[in-house]
Amino acid sequence: MTTISVHRPDDLGPLLRDVRLELGVTQSALAAKAKVGRQWLNAFELGDKWTAPLDMVYRVLSALEVTVEMSPEPAPHPDPDDDLIDLNELLDRTLEH
Repeated sequence: MTTISVHRPDDLGPLLRDVRLELGVTQSALAAKAKVGRQWLNAFELGDKWTAPLDMVYRVLSALEVTVEMSPEPAPHPDPDDDLIDLNELLDRTLEH
C-alpha cells in the first residue's frame, strides 16, 4: 500500500495520477475499477476537481490501494539572512549619541 501526503486539495489528483502511472494502469482501467467516469478521472488528475465528491475520491484511492495523509501546507522556513542585525553598526550608532 502506498501512502501520499496532501497539503492542498488540488494536489490530490495529480499525486494519484503519479501513482497510477507508476503502477502502469491506464485511466480507462482505473475509471472502470473505481466506477467513475474517465473524463471525470482525467479532470481530477489534472487538479480541476478539488471539490470532488468524497465517495468518488475514496473509490479511486481504494482502487489504487493508496492511503492519504492530510495536513496544512507547512509554513516556509524563515530566511536566516532576513532581519540580521549588524552589531558593529548598532554599537557605532550607540556610541555616536
